Amino acid sequence: MIKKFSLILILFLLIPFKSYGLSKQNEQQLYIGCYQNSKQYLEAEKAKTYCQCTVKKLSNKFSDEELNSVFKQKPEDIYKDTEFASKFCEKNI
Repeated sequence: MIKKFSLILILFLLIPFKSYGLSKQNEQQLYIGCYQNSKQYLEAEKAKTYCQCTVKKLSNKFSDEELNSVFKQKPEDIYKDTEFASKFCEKNI
């Protein structure tokens, strides 16, 4: 039993897996841009909560490289790729 567990653990550690998550720098840049825009429409505390949520959702789905590719698209395509985060967070503020 221990040998099977050890083998599974070793295989798991050796198999490369895709890394998700944004760098702290990109998270901060996204938050600042989001907050600047959102506070015009929401009170400051709601804008803060909304932007923290949105950045977290985007970071959970995209790596830095993937998000850079998303933001190089047409505005309507950017919206399609990121609307899941904004819709989820709108409901939760």
